Amino acid sequence: MSRRPNILFVTTDQQRFDCLGIADSMHPVMTPHLDQLACEGIRFTNAYSDCPLCIPSRTSMMTGQAAYHHGVAKNGEFRIPEDSKMTLPGRLSTAGYQTHAAGKMQFIPPRNRNGFERMRLVPEDYVNYLETTEYRGLYRGHGMGGNEVYPVYNSVPIPYSATHWTVNESIDFLRQRDSEMPFFLWTSFEAPHPPYDPPESFVRLYDGVNISSPVAAAWNTSEEVPEWVRTRKKSHKLDVLPPHIVSMARKHYYAQLTHIDYELGRLFGELKSKQLWDNTVVIFTSDHGEMLGDHGLFHKTCFYEPSTKVPFLLKPPKDWQGALTASTVSATPIILADIYPTVLDYAGCLQEDDQKRDGRSLLNLTSLSEERPWIYGYMNDLDGLYMVTNGEWKYLYYVCGGSEQLFDLVQDPEESNDLSQDSNTRSCDMLETLRTLLTTRFPELLANDTVETRMPFHTQPNLTEEQLKVTNPFAWRGPMRYGGQW
Repeated sequence: MSRRPNILFVTTDQQRFDCLGIADSMHPVMTPHLDQLACEGIRFTNAYSDCPLCIPSRTSMMTGQAAYHHGVAKNGEFRIPEDSKMTLPGRLSTAGYQTHAAGKMQFIPPRNRNGFERMRLVPEDYVNYLETTEYRGLYRGHGMGGNEVYPVYNSVPIPYSATHWTVNESIDFLRQRDSEMPFFLWTSFEAPHPPYDPPESFVRLYDGVNISSPVAAAWNTSEEVPEWVRTRKKSHKLDVLPPHIVSMARKHYYAQLTHIDYELGRLFGELKSKQLWDNTVVIFTSDHGEMLGDHGLFHKTCFYEPSTKVPFLLKPPKDWQGALTASTVSATPIILADIYPTVLDYAGCLQEDDQKRDGRSLLNLTSLSEERPWIYGYMNDLDGLYMVTNGEWKYLYYVCGGSEQLFDLVQDPEESNDLSQDSNTRSCDMLETLRTLLTTRFPELLANDTVETRMPFHTQPNLTEEQLKVTNPFAWRGPMRYGGQW
């Protein structure tokens, strides 16, 4: 190509891998523009967040490192652990790209640009924008907080919603940018992260559409249920959610995704009207998934497929000469850290030292499975959660209680049948293999009694039923003003 490609990076927050129309799953999501994007590019069906939480995942995107290595393995007041010149936008700025972020970045502190030339942020700038309108004070003015499951309608009309505003800011950048420079635009949506508050008109699109029931598994009701699962269900009141609320929450979740998709139609249309589409790399993904009632769980923070697996679409420039061709589907397991080297590779500034990072360029997809046959996950929650998977088998380990689970994802993609106690030789051999892989990768799990008990390091549960019932860390409510705590 004679010109370096522009790069549009689009992320949603908390979108399941199977919530795309083209995924043809049990979820009846309407996403025509993303489906078309998949037809013009590559759809990866085994894309994983190695630490399915907002800030760790965004840190991986910015640094090309897995959470276990960059050190941000839980949400909190964490800065990007990278010099601003070496973050993804910092590298691109140095290489002559004009860089802009629009939407939810969740940087600490929020105004830290981390290599971006310009940022327009949700909630900070968006909430301050609302303060100049007749809808001031109505950001989440419906009273539902940032992680609550109960459905609600958006408290402002569509033209004033955060989703619409994020696309407006992205389009404004395209209209104001230096046309002689290539651009890197990160359009980052706050939805479909709770609250499930789409505009009512988008909910009405799903009236009469069958809303499937969540996946339920026998292991979830047994005495051997992992302590993390028991704790999450009790403390977040997920064990007492009525079925009709779960169904309505799923419907509102779908409506949020359709709203995003239709707004993306405006953004994609702007690129096409300015003759930029053909020379623009488009990457679409999410920071992590959403359990959406499966196994009695909502939210993320676990390594079951709906939480740790994300949608991932990549559209190359039209005339790009490479191995990645349009309208293809790849089952090669990839991680969010792969975004960093992939974008740099397209921009022509990938360096040899980048091989020291966890991410690998997807332009070299054919060698990726051999170089990285297994994907590992770590999360600093309830003494530690761990994962090993190759997209066909998955092993989970919970330090609290020393629970382990094994799933054959080919035969059991919904993870309904835990094989960790199966006496079948094939299951036993795989359990031993993956347990060894895990303790080799994470040496802190090699306790003194590991060889004798054949179990990695573990701790004992210490919260009673009564203690769990009186807590709910996600019960945040009320309107927020001036871009404060969310």
